[in-house]
Amino acid sequence: MKWVTVGIVLVLVSALVAPAFAAGEERYSYITVKDVTVQLEKEDAVITMNYTIDSGIGFLVLLLGKSDLKQKALDILNFNDTRVQHLDLEHIEVRVKNVSDDYGQGSYWFPAHRFGVVVPSLTIITPQDVKSYENVREFPDGLGYFAKL
Repeated sequence: MKWVTVGIVLVLVSALVAPAFAAGEERYSYITVKDVTVQLEKEDAVITMNYTIDSGIGFLVLLLGKSDLKQKALDILNFNDTRVQHLDLEHIEVRVKNVSDDYGQGSYWFPAHRFGVVVPSLTIITPQDVKSYENVREFPDGLGYFAKL
């Protein structure tokens, strides 16, 4: 009976860890991305990603912890120097340090960026403007903006 229990636990863990090959490009393992918002604040950014996870996986995440969910979400976002501010079964919010280049006198450049999946809805918010994109894997051209000193 002990081996049956171990076998069931191993199957459940492999379902959590192994990538699921699905039809949509907005999907990574058991996570399906809904949208990403990038709020630019001087050279830093607050990035929020809303997603859904496969049914049944939520229980495993709650049971085994959020570390795998956190790592997969960060892989999808694909930014360096991140600090997770909030993580749950529906979204992640991270602060990214030095995501933009500081050109001095309040001018900044958010460079091209590639996500780990196709993002169905990408919103980039600067102090002056809001830009929206649909079905993008890459933000190719970069974006200049001004921030208050």
